[in-house]
Amino acid sequence: MKDTLILRDIQRDIDIIVASLLLTGQITLTRVYFGPGYFGVTVGGPLTGAKRLETKFNGPGKGLSIDVIDILLALFLIKDLINVVGLFIASDATFSISVSGPLFGRAKVVPIFKHLKNNETALKNIVKDGYFIHNELLKELKKTK
Repeated sequence: MKDTLILRDIQRDIDIIVASLLLTGQITLTRVYFGPGYFGVTVGGPLTGAKRLETKFNGPGKGLSIDVIDILLALFLIKDLINVVGLFIASDATFSISVSGPLFGRAKVVPIFKHLKNNETALKNIVKDGYFIHNELLKELKKTK
């Protein structure tokens, strides 16, 4: 139970950080994607190795619609109506942050420690032959407050 609370705190911290990056213009909406019964958006920008999305129009209020969407996404993240659900990594070494949640029709992502342990074991099995995982460093990173 304590582990799940720690993971949930980390998830909330990530949501708040992404909201802050949206509000400061460091990242912005990059695309919308659809799943069965839900949708989500990805955000990124120079910070993630991608170009910042810009409008094609040069009139007054240029980019206002994108800025409004970024502000709404940030507010939804802060209010815990949506959450960061993952990362998309592209072949050109850029990545974007995927955001979705109940407001967009997707179930809330809830940390389940057992699944994370299974993923950690799978990762170790996948990379053990080609990569060195420093176990002491992993233990240090896993320490709680």
